[in-house]
Amino acid sequence: MSNTAPRQTLLDSRLHAYRDDLADERLRGTVAARRYVAGKPGRVTSGLAPVRRAPDRRTEVLTFYHYGEGVLVFDRADGHAWCQSLLDGYVGYVEENLITGSDVPMATHFVATMGSYAYEAADMRSPAVDFLPRHSPVVAVEIGVVTRDRPYVRLDCGRFLPLGCLAHAPPRTSDIAEAALLYLGCPYLWGGKSFLGIDCSGLVQNAFRDVGVIVPRDVDMQLGDIGVPFDPHSLGDLRREDLIYVPGHVLIGLGGDSTLHADGTAMIVRRQPLSAFLAERGLRLSDCTFRRRAA
Repeated sequence: MSNTAPRQTLLDSRLHAYRDDLADERLRGTVAARRYVAGKPGRVTSGLAPVRRAPDRRTEVLTFYHYGEGVLVFDRADGHAWCQSLLDGYVGYVEENLITGSDVPMATHFVATMGSYAYEAADMRSPAVDFLPRHSPVVAVEIGVVTRDRPYVRLDCGRFLPLGCLAHAPPRTSDIAEAALLYLGCPYLWGGKSFLGIDCSGLVQNAFRDVGVIVPRDVDMQLGDIGVPFDPHSLGDLRREDLIYVPGHVLIGLGGDSTLHADGTAMIVRRQPLSAFLAERGLRLSDCTFRRRAA
């Protein structure tokens, strides 16, 4: 019999809220911490809320929470809230003033365009005070405020959105390739997942959201979670919607040699032949990992 204590299961801290001093109550018995707390419900009140690995504006942005997103808040200190997204489970630090401390109300509408500016008044000539990305759930408390023949809605936060950018249900497209192509030409932004800036795995996550599926945020998470693996014999075996992974990067197949990706070298979402991408990086088809959406 060994006297060695059992090893603690190592959980991904991006998806499980735990620190040496504090952990999610649901992890009691799984991870060691001096204190355990139940997360308190909260809601993101900024269009784009940067999520960092530490409560410091100078640290790396890992991802963004978006307007209306529900979170669990485990700690508030030093001007930051330590949260977990209720959308994709991502854990990190957000500036405290970007998170409310209340339950998430039922959405009345969703931003159905690639995003919309929110205004100080029911008038697009008034100051734009925020940008709400595609899919953002909103609560309209007044509908049909008309200025110069254009209708607006007043949100529960007091801002105004043009009615034309909203729908009563989340936006949908026919497949992930069509959804990803909506971001063609967008600037590349590490950690980004909106029309104002997006990275490669953020593009994949947003594309799947358009077909009603929530997938993990980061490349390594997606690699073991989405679809089924397969090995093409040639570029001709690749289909639309196939995902092509190389270390630290993912491309979306458009069929055959054609792909779309958020390219951190060109700093833009662009179409590119897979053969050209691999040649640029000194890679071969055999260096890729391929995933295909399950039927």
